[in-house]
Amino acid sequence: MSVARRQHLKDAPIDTLVLAARRGDAAAWAALVVRFDRSLRAIAGSYRLGSTDVDDVVQMAWVRLHEHIGALRQPTAIAGWLATTTRREAMRVLQRHVREQLSDDPELGEVAETSWPEAVVLAAEERAVLGRALATLPGRQRELLTLLVKHPDADYRHISATLNMPLGSIGPLRARGLARLKQHGELRTHYRNCA
Repeated sequence: MSVARRQHLKDAPIDTLVLAARRGDAAAWAALVVRFDRSLRAIAGSYRLGSTDVDDVVQMAWVRLHEHIGALRQPTAIAGWLATTTRREAMRVLQRHVREQLSDDPELGEVAETSWPEAVVLAAEERAVLGRALATLPGRQRELLTLLVKHPDADYRHISATLNMPLGSIGPLRARGLARLKQHGELRTHYRNCA
């Protein structure tokens, strides 16, 4: 390839390179690799993969592009497509080491996570924080949201009958109550710490 052609491809708009690569132009492919390889390696490296895994991830991203370049609707979106593909490939590499542990115990998988001591303590703490937050709401909002916490599947007719509340007021009252709860300091701190 001539120096002039190499320089032309180096400076070519991305859509021109993608369209040329679709047609099988090896020089266009090489120009795409030069343009994006460093950023793909940075993305893969951000997943704390070893250098050989980074190589594998980036190579697989290029293979995927080769397989799907004809399906790209917007050639100018190739940078985002490559970045997303690289992230997915990096996640696959990270997850390939996760294996299921087989066991002869038929009840091992039947233990509910909520019976674990940590889950019990966290659930109790969550109920206490939510209870204190609900107690700060005005009466009707508190009644409505308490009912919804206890019966999350309750429909509006049941709520209306239970609380002697017009159907049309349930949604707005619920929205105002939830907005107040979002501003409750202890509740916000609790969920931020749990995240």
